[in-house]
Amino acid sequence: MGAKISKTMLILCIAAALILTAFAAFLQGYHYVQTQDKRLTRLSEAYEESGKAMVTEETPGAVAVFIPRSADMDEITKILKDHDIISNSFLFRFLSKFNGFDNGYQAGTHYLLKNMSYDEIMFILTRQPDPLKITFVEGESYIQMRDKLVEAGLNIDVRRMDDLVRHPNEFLDYPFVRELSANPEREWLLQGYLWPDTYWFDPNLDEVGILRMFLDNTQKKLSENDYSSRAARMNMSMDQVITIASIVQAEGNIEEMSKIGRVFLNRFELKMPMESCATINYLRSEEGKKPIPWATNVDLQKYRNNPYNTYANPGLPPGPINNPGTLAIEGILWPANEDSWPGASQYLYFCATGDGSNVFATNAEEHQANIDYYRSAWEEGNTTEKTEEETTPEAYYDPEIGQMVSPQGETIPVESEEMQP
Repeated sequence: MGAKISKTMLILCIAAALILTAFAAFLQGYHYVQTQDKRLTRLSEAYEESGKAMVTEETPGAVAVFIPRSADMDEITKILKDHDIISNSFLFRFLSKFNGFDNGYQAGTHYLLKNMSYDEIMFILTRQPDPLKITFVEGESYIQMRDKLVEAGLNIDVRRMDDLVRHPNEFLDYPFVRELSANPEREWLLQGYLWPDTYWFDPNLDEVGILRMFLDNTQKKLSENDYSSRAARMNMSMDQVITIASIVQAEGNIEEMSKIGRVFLNRFELKMPMESCATINYLRSEEGKKPIPWATNVDLQKYRNNPYNTYANPGLPPGPINNPGTLAIEGILWPANEDSWPGASQYLYFCATGDGSNVFATNAEEHQANIDYYRSAWEEGNTTEKTEEETTPEAYYDPEIGQMVSPQGETIPVESEEMQP
């Protein structure tokens, strides 16, 4: 009898303990629910008052947490756990579901602290991340701009974006895109039209949205300056202008762009090839090589059949080699004239001095003398070991015979007969 009573009392005690535990948990949960609105309201008010995220990149101890687009709850929880932001995955999932946040977490880069409460973590993840500020400078190629987007934390599908730049059928609502013609020798059809500027990107933008930000800016710049009308008066298409401008952008500094533009236009009038080192450096960059100050015979021979080689091919390359800015474009549309540059119509050559500027010449002999002088000065000041590419002299164009001539006196034939842009 005594044993039965003891067993009954034990069961009752256990039951009572479970009830008390459940009741305590209920009270704790009830208190959590009762105070949840107050906590979230305080967080929201603090957010609205500051006008920016509670934690930023500059906050001491901030951890950058990137949430991909379409990430599910399990993926988000794992990301937070991997960054040591949360310690209990089950609890975070439960609270997210309990509060209705599980389908509301925003993609993008969030900044969190390791000592944050789950309330704060959940609140921050439901807010739109601050836009990403990215500056693109004049003369960057599409590849360079694309890589900047990735490095800044935008979650882009690189293959998708590459395909859109190659085949921009999604953007035929832009007049300048409709004017572009497909060319198998022109890989990046939109290169040249991604206007260099500072942009604030919504982290949730997809590839089409990102490219539209560039193209909207391009449309605005082209329209407000009426570049197309000016190009038409010069008997040029806007694409031809952008292509030449991209070369001007790569060849000189701001002060020289209108002069370089004039030199190229002078050469076209005389049916001379452009002979731009910038186009050779573009081909080098496509292979991951660094640029060099002067075109060399090694590169001229290597790329002699490439349509972007403006030494071997007259006229224009298939398309822009980068994304030029306003001054480069205007350097073509409003090139230097006799008033701003006496003798402007006579200049046919320019040569890099090695310090970012150029020296101009009216004839091939003077031009070759400039090359020899500045190459020698550059090599004396550059004590690093030179490669064969860097020490091979530059070829030049002899207008009397209509051929490129190597420093050894050998002619290098120009393959195409079409000279005008």
